[in-house]
Amino acid sequence: MTPSPTSPPGLVSELSGQGAHLFRWRSYPPVLVMALLLGQVVVDPVPAGGPGAGASWTAVGMVLGTLGLLLRAWTVGTVPAGTSGRGTKEQRSETLNTTGSYSLVRHPLYLGNALLWAGVAATTGSPGAVLVTVLVFWLYYERIMMAEERFLWERHGDAFRAWAARTPTFLPGFSGWAPSPWPFSLRFALGRDYPALFAFVAATTAVALVRAVATGGGWRLPLPWLAWLAAGATAYVALHALKRLTRALEVEGR
Repeated sequence: MTPSPTSPPGLVSELSGQGAHLFRWRSYPPVLVMALLLGQVVVDPVPAGGPGAGASWTAVGMVLGTLGLLLRAWTVGTVPAGTSGRGTKEQRSETLNTTGSYSLVRHPLYLGNALLWAGVAATTGSPGAVLVTVLVFWLYYERIMMAEERFLWERHGDAFRAWAARTPTFLPGFSGWAPSPWPFSLRFALGRDYPALFAFVAATTAVALVRAVATGGGWRLPLPWLAWLAAGATAYVALHALKRLTRALEVEGR
């Protein structure tokens, strides 16, 4: 991104410039994180606290991941067309979205992603893996968030300044809550966010499978994990077909 006359100087400009470049590649950090998490399980397959603590770590991971998925679904399901929450390949913002989840935190989708992958990391049973995962996503998303906010500042000016002044960046605050004028649409959320759901299912199953191999159990998963993977894969195939072949997951005006 070439600095404009109104661009912030110094490191802020440099980091937001990096973020503008990284924006198009923001789907790839999970691949790196996943490789690191699986490597952790291979090196140390026994969860912190011993083998008996594995179920507790998995439960914590499932709760964190579910919270992330719910936050993403709520955000996607209440975001209208033309707002900053709808860009996928490039930044766009015909209007500034400041209601719903965006009245609690300025980057709810990135917070949702961080919770999701912290959940995957927790299933490894390694506190260090959770910490490294959170740090990787923070360092990466920090630059992207700076680029997005610079874009919104240049596009919306005082409206962005007022929203940013009352809304936390990444950790939610509830004093400025404002309901979205758009009702939540589950089918729209599913149509947009089913890949994230399957990514969580596949990633947690991969951790369980690698642990089984690393502990001498072979390439066999317990029945609950097989059911978990089968349900996730079935949902993914069904929703993908509905999105590509029908208009069942579309909502007028979005």
